[in-house]
Amino acid sequence: MLLVAAPSSAQDIRVRDGADARPVGEYAGVEPGEAQPPPALGRVARRRARPPRPSSILTWPGFTPLPDGGSRFFVQTTDPVMPEVSVEAGRVVLLFRNTRIHLRNSARWLETRFFDTPVARARLERRGRDMAFVLYLRAAATPRLSTEPAPGAAFHYVYVDFPPGQYAPVPSVPSPPPAPAREVDPTLDDERPPALR
Repeated sequence: MLLVAAPSSAQDIRVRDGADARPVGEYAGVEPGEAQPPPALGRVARRRARPPRPSSILTWPGFTPLPDGGSRFFVQTTDPVMPEVSVEAGRVVLLFRNTRIHLRNSARWLETRFFDTPVARARLERRGRDMAFVLYLRAAATPRLSTEPAPGAAFHYVYVDFPPGQYAPVPSVPSPPPAPAREVDPTLDDERPPALR
């Protein structure tokens, strides 16, 4: 028998580094361009101190729709970096040389197929001593790459922006079945019921 002890309220929930957790259903990740730290911030400092020190740590990958209808994929990093970009068959690959990821959770899939973006899904993948941010395309589109420091320059962001378009599949709505054929009494000259004639 499995027993789970649950906290009595959201006030009782604490994350490892002592910060309050967010209420259930509220996004707890990193907002692009903001100065907010990634989860488990204490681990970042410990990883940076551990030899061999990587040039940068990728602390958070993410996605957000843009107000103009475009879409933005981003990676939060500990240092300013400019990845090498290559466009392969059905993929855009950003290669971050001599880097590590912050948490194993950062390597999970970003599932974006339900959003109006040319990218169906994306993820961080290990490539020897490097990390690659791989965006799997469902439609041809040219990305625009940019970088900026977060306010206070504690972290930095690499952005991959895609223009607006019609990328998401249009959900098919099944057509209603045809109405059953009505039998008409040939002896009647009008199809209306006798009470309405």
